[in-house]
Amino acid sequence: MTEEFISGPLRVDQPHPELPQALTDLFGRVTVAGGATGFTATTELDTISALGGRIVEDVAARPKRRHLLIMGQERALAGVAVLRPATLPIHAHRGEIEWLLVDPELQSQGLGSRLLDAAVSHAQALGIAKLQLTTRSGQGLEDFYRRRGWTESGRWPASLRVAEDDLRDQLWFTRDV
Repeated sequence: MTEEFISGPLRVDQPHPELPQALTDLFGRVTVAGGATGFTATTELDTISALGGRIVEDVAARPKRRHLLIMGQERALAGVAVLRPATLPIHAHRGEIEWLLVDPELQSQGLGSRLLDAAVSHAQALGIAKLQLTTRSGQGLEDFYRRRGWTESGRWPASLRVAEDDLRDQLWFTRDV
C-alpha cells in the first residue's frame, strides 16, 4: 500500500459483507509486523477471523455494542478504530477504544492520529465523557498517546507474553472527552 488515495476516517453504520475478512486481513498484517493487537504471530487465523466477525456483529447490532471507524485504500483497510461504549449504568459515561490499528506499510503518516481524533470526536457525539484504552510497552506507543492528551493511569509489569522470551508491560491510558 502507498499513502495516496486513503479515504476516511469514516463511521461504519451498515457493514459491508466483506468487512469481516478485511478486518481479519488488517489484524493479520499488524500482528505479523509485531503490532499490539492482542494476538501473537502464532495465533490461529480462525481466532483472528472470529474477532473480525464479532466486531461486525456488534457494529450491526441495535443498539450498537461497538462503533467502527475505518480508513481505506482501494479495496483494503488502511486503519481502524474500534470504540466500545460501557454498558453498566454507573459506567454509561465511559467508553473504551479497544483497537487502533494502522496498516504497517502506512504507519508514521498520521493515520493513527486521524483515527484516534475521529474516535474521540465520535465518543463525544455519543455522550461519552471519559475514554480508556490499553496498550503494551516496547513500541513507543506511550509517547504517541501522551502527545495526544492521554494520561497513563496504570501499568502492570511483564503481564503480556508476546513471545516465549518476550514479556511486556500492559499500560492503561485515560482521557476526558
